[in-house]
Amino acid sequence: MILPPDAWVSPGQWGEEWWYGLLFLGTGGMILQRIGRWDTTAAFLGSYSLMEALRNLWLGWTWDVYWHRLMSGSLLLFALFMITDPRSIPNSRIGRVIWAVCIAGLTFILRNYFFVSTAVFWALFALAPLSILIDVFWLAPRFAWQEKDKEAGEEFLTQHS
Repeated sequence: MILPPDAWVSPGQWGEEWWYGLLFLGTGGMILQRIGRWDTTAAFLGSYSLMEALRNLWLGWTWDVYWHRLMSGSLLLFALFMITDPRSIPNSRIGRVIWAVCIAGLTFILRNYFFVSTAVFWALFALAPLSILIDVFWLAPRFAWQEKDKEAGEEFLTQHS
């Protein structure tokens, strides 16, 4: 995004319609249930929405401003799909929560103080290396699709035999 002159990201391309929330929660929920990473999404959305609520109260704005800022399709897409990639996020639960809160904090700062409309993407890019450091402090088994698939297959066979 920095180097080529013709690269750009439009965070508003997904719109702010209510049904986007349902679509993203439904599809994202199925994937997050499968990989077991709801904690990352909950930590990110919870901390980010809390910071936005406090800012909204501080500025004396009405709550429609708050809801408008949270109902961005790109924010939901980010929270349900991008920040939860099981191979690039910390392995331990506490590490994922800390990492997600850090990304939410940097997103909040970039969006509200530096007016960067693509703040969520820059925050993830800047803090992705933190995932490696967190894994050094909190050891946990690394995610592997094959193990999950094998376990799911064995469970299915035991239930249906």
